[in-house]
Amino acid sequence: MKHLHFLNTVGKKYTTGYVIMGFFVLVFLTISAFESFYVSDNYSRATSELVNVNKLESSVNSLNETVNMAYLYLSSEGIEAYDGAKDIVEKDLGVIRLQLEEEYIRELADTENTVETYLEQSSLLIGNLQKYLDSDRKDTAAYVALESNYANVQATYNYVNQMFQEAYTAKLADFSELEAELKILHRRMYVFQAVLILAMVIFCTVYLYKVIREVSASIRKMKKGVESIRGNVFLAEPIKVESNDEFEEFAEAFNGMIKLIQAQMNKIKENADVKERLAELEIENLRIYSELQKSHLNFLQSRINPHFLFNTLNMISSLARIENADKCADLMEITASFLRYNLDNISKTVTLEKEIENLKDYVAIQEYRYDGRYQYSFDISQECLGFQMPCMVLQPLVENSIQHGIAMMLEGGHVWIRAYGQEGDICLEVSDNGVGMTEARIQEIYEDFEKNNPSTTHIGLRNIYRRLKLFYSGRVKFQIENLHPGLEIMIRIYHEG
Repeated sequence: MKHLHFLNTVGKKYTTGYVIMGFFVLVFLTISAFESFYVSDNYSRATSELVNVNKLESSVNSLNETVNMAYLYLSSEGIEAYDGAKDIVEKDLGVIRLQLEEEYIRELADTENTVETYLEQSSLLIGNLQKYLDSDRKDTAAYVALESNYANVQATYNYVNQMFQEAYTAKLADFSELEAELKILHRRMYVFQAVLILAMVIFCTVYLYKVIREVSASIRKMKKGVESIRGNVFLAEPIKVESNDEFEEFAEAFNGMIKLIQAQMNKIKENADVKERLAELEIENLRIYSELQKSHLNFLQSRINPHFLFNTLNMISSLARIENADKCADLMEITASFLRYNLDNISKTVTLEKEIENLKDYVAIQEYRYDGRYQYSFDISQECLGFQMPCMVLQPLVENSIQHGIAMMLEGGHVWIRAYGQEGDICLEVSDNGVGMTEARIQEIYEDFEKNNPSTTHIGLRNIYRRLKLFYSGRVKFQIENLHPGLEIMIRIYHEG
């Protein structure tokens, strides 16, 4: 063991051993506590989000009951109860909006938009019903209009229920992914903690073994030096101890005392008159000195605890029985980057370059998820990288290609992402070689875009179209084209002027 300046006593050496062991224990307990907190926090957050969705579903069901009571029974009580039920829905909807600001989930965003549409249609129905009830003339045309309004409200309500089911499915999928990540984390943390315990055992054992061996060697040398002066003080050998502690100081003092005694003995021999007296004095000095050495050695010996190493190993064995929790997953770094981009930029304008970087993170996650079943190609013109645009435009398009285009393909699926300039305009394209879409379905989506009505599927496309149209003040062309096989979605943003 190298001699360190601060380890200049036996007590400090043992204290250092305890401190090192305590440090390992503290690290172990800190990691376990942090891991437990991480798992608890994630489960609590996921459960809270699911409860919020359930509360919104319950309040929407209650609201629809008031609509049915008002319309089917032409009940003024139902109309009066509608406002209170609507306030509850809007309050629960506000909680969902806050949840979406923290973490964007497409199915949950679709549910929010659908509920908003339901509120608009039901408010219109209640307003028309109130006018009908207040009117003195109950003409047939007005009632037919009410029937039409009511049918639209119930159709939207059925679609709202479908959206809730999709939201539940998405949240349950999140639960499954979270559980898988935490299992991986648990295994990794178990290995890490086992390695930490092993390192603590090895380090503390080696360190304490060296300390005990050094102290024991110093004691043996001291005993040997004391025994050497019992026969003839002039034959006493100097004690050589290099332990950087009390033993080294004691050895130096002992050697100095031996030299002093030898010098005194030489003077006694030169003075014959006091030879006998010096002999008696020498014997007395040796006796006192021997007793002193024995007393000092007993004191030093008492400072060595022979059970120290055994107790230390017992403590380490007890630590090994501590139960572990869970932490960290293979894709954490990529997922963190993807989520950070969404949280930091959901309401901001970003460059196309940042949008592509985020999309590549998403693609990396999908490649890991599908184990390389699909391929992705990027063809991005350098002149377009600085183009300003809303956040999260391309990622939903790629997700749409995966889920609706190539999801059923076991191999050979391919998604192309392109961005280029054309006559001063910016063109963004996402295409795949999947199942494509019928022309009738494409026409239906176009009609939904213009009428601003919710579609049975592909609501994400309508949301992207609406966001771009608002952001660029209508300077947007959204084109869907069959490729046979596959589908291409092209967004052209016209330059100003």
